[in-house]
Amino acid sequence: MSKAYVVIHVATTCDEHGVYVTKDSAEVIELAWIILNSETLEKINQGQVLVRPVNTPITALCTSLTTLTWDQVCNAGAFRDAVAKVDHVVQEFLISKGIEFTFVVYNSWDLRVQLPREARDKAVILPPYLQHARVFDLRTEYYRWQAYHPESLTYSSSSLPNICAALEVEPVQSSAGPIKHNLPFHLQSLAPATPRRAMEEVITLSRILFSLIKKSQPLDQHPNVLTRPLDARADVRAFLAERSKVLHLSKLPHDTTQSELESWFTHYGGRPIAFWTLRTPDQHKPTGTGFAVFSSHEEAAESLAMNGRAINERAIEVSPSSSRVLDHAQDILTPFPLSKNRPRPGDWTCPACGFSNFQRRTACFRCGYPASSNNSNSHHNNNGSGNPTVNSNHSINNNQSGPRHNGGVVPFRAGDWRCGNEGCSYHNFAKNICCLKCGASRGIAAV
Repeated sequence: MSKAYVVIHVATTCDEHGVYVTKDSAEVIELAWIILNSETLEKINQGQVLVRPVNTPITALCTSLTTLTWDQVCNAGAFRDAVAKVDHVVQEFLISKGIEFTFVVYNSWDLRVQLPREARDKAVILPPYLQHARVFDLRTEYYRWQAYHPESLTYSSSSLPNICAALEVEPVQSSAGPIKHNLPFHLQSLAPATPRRAMEEVITLSRILFSLIKKSQPLDQHPNVLTRPLDARADVRAFLAERSKVLHLSKLPHDTTQSELESWFTHYGGRPIAFWTLRTPDQHKPTGTGFAVFSSHEEAAESLAMNGRAINERAIEVSPSSSRVLDHAQDILTPFPLSKNRPRPGDWTCPACGFSNFQRRTACFRCGYPASSNNSNSHHNNNGSGNPTVNSNHSINNNQSGPRHNGGVVPFRAGDWRCGNEGCSYHNFAKNICCLKCGASRGIAAV
């Protein structure tokens, strides 16, 4: 267990419509922190630092949220200087004394995506604890706490005022009132009643942390609260040790298609061989998460640099994952749609090879699997175009040496592989990470 909490808040430039500040170009303009002893909750240190943005302006919306103007930050230090100041404090009060610590934030995005992406853009080397942070996301911890306190369910985790109300926390009230004079009329509703500077935000987050700890007593009745931080360091170590070929994608637009993902990765030099998302009870309400599978560990590792890049004006979190995660989730894995158009009733996805077929087909156009056996299990993950998609693994046990199409063996395509397990030799499509016939790993492929 960590001996200290570093409660931190990151304020960035922003723009509602992405005209001046796109989702993957926002810059840090202020950092504030409070270091607490995790056992006594006594303050060890606190501080804040302003940062001068170099590529994006401080918009009227940004000022309405933070009270900061260009005049206040124009003479501040660079992003590199702010990172150095935070590192100096952490080294002096924690690392030099051998004190383990965990960050506490309202939104883990700030440390898991914003800082690494901006550091990469500005050629700044982050300290390891910032590059791969261990962090408690207070929204997640509050959500876990709610599971034991149903009386709080009317206060969702979607907003800070809701969390403060449920936990009986008094947020810090800024002396500044609403700042709307430079905001367009349609954005004035976004201006908070009491905009807060980063330190005021950190004090409020500290109060939430205190209350969450107090209201999670006794500990044995709240086993999931503030016990399992998001640990990017552990994820990276596991990814490297396993030589994983799988990346996890989150914050995806809900209408993301496979072709958009392929184009996005190709633009940044990545070439995944498969994409999967998670099936939900309502197929038209996807989770916004997914997986990208690569042909090699090296290619997957290189594509981690896409963390924070935007697709369809939304910045995406790209993080390490594992084939074991896919194995556990295989029953709910499903392809991304090929287009934004909804499929026509009756169109079906072949459970043998993942090909999307028109309703009129009596057998899969690609592998010949009969429609009569799988119509009840069709996922409708296509646009009626009859094009192949990536599908989850459905084991097909037969005595054939590979997929067949209308009685003939399907020819090898780019990325296809033959199982190297003794006595199997099954021809698997490129999307499969395990043999469809015997379940053996692609790592022992013969071809």
